[in-house]
Amino acid sequence: MISIFRKHKIVLCSRVSGQLLINGLPANKVRVRRVLTYSGEQEFSDSTVTDSQGCFSLPKYSILSRKPNKPFFESFVHQYIYAEHNSENMKLWFATKPGKDDLVAFEKKLGNMRCDLTDPVAQFEFDSGFYNVKTSASGKCRWQSDFEIIDTFSESSNDK
Repeated sequence: MISIFRKHKIVLCSRVSGQLLINGLPANKVRVRRVLTYSGEQEFSDSTVTDSQGCFSLPKYSILSRKPNKPFFESFVHQYIYAEHNSENMKLWFATKPGKDDLVAFEKKLGNMRCDLTDPVAQFEFDSGFYNVKTSASGKCRWQSDFEIIDTFSESSNDK
């Protein structure tokens, strides 16, 4: 019975780091904002500003919660990372991370983001790390490996 009162560590997002570009050139002093929604109920956010080389970093984000103790509770996190540039919110990353633990596949992508604000938003797949199952996400970031674009589309202004 006591276990229902125990708090669990929930990893909402791995460490985020990368480089923001505009037409291949470093995007200096652009705000990068991260919004995390835990199981559709609690929202958390933080932000940073790119340096002169367009580099940015946000720390791993975890919380303690009793929610996983509830019967039939599904633990997931909506991860939304965007750049605020020219009065627009430009989507760098959107994905739904299942479970409460850090996932290596998400760590790899989020820890090595390279995003050009002039690129179209892409829906893409990457290896989830579970029995050759693919995970999908969307955004302006691109990777050299484990990255397959499914579709591209234009982004409407202030999309959030």
